[in-house]
Amino acid sequence: MDEVVNKKWKWIAAFLLCALVLIGNGMQERGQINIDVKKIVYSSEDLTVMRNVLREIFGEESDAKITVSSEPVNQELLSFVAIKPYDNGYLLSFEETIPILAIENGLVVYTGHSKTTGKTISVYYEDNTTVTYGNVDSFSLLPYTSIERGSTIANKEPGDLYLKIEQDGRVLNLEETLQWMKEHTQP
Repeated sequence: MDEVVNKKWKWIAAFLLCALVLIGNGMQERGQINIDVKKIVYSSEDLTVMRNVLREIFGEESDAKITVSSEPVNQELLSFVAIKPYDNGYLLSFEETIPILAIENGLVVYTGHSKTTGKTISVYYEDNTTVTYGNVDSFSLLPYTSIERGSTIANKEPGDLYLKIEQDGRVLNLEETLQWMKEHTQP
């Protein structure tokens, strides 16, 4: 019974947080406040603070699991045939359709269309990494959707996939990006 009540409070808190962000954004657009709400909500550091505050309020999950070994996730991401720098990230060329899978538990922080990266989705993972996938062909998630490791984020038809990885507020260079991909997609 307590678990059901706790889940209801989590949903109420999440709803209130979303409402506050939307109200704050509206007030900022009308010039009623001088705080750029979008910068607060989209920065990795602030998402970490918000996540930690909510964890302190609601506590850790009672059935937390310790991973002894894990199955590889998103190995298809390593099947690119070419890579080149593009717009603070990289374009990975694929010859086959691939699914884009969540490499860890996380939160979708952006979905939309960009002039430079087309259909784009950004995910903030629990290890304080934000990964932006652009030029995807389809996705069905909305911002502030929680995702679990291995769940499908998007799909990419043959062509170029934009990938940008940020850790601790810093965009990874090519060598670091390739190393990150190997670490997160292989057993």
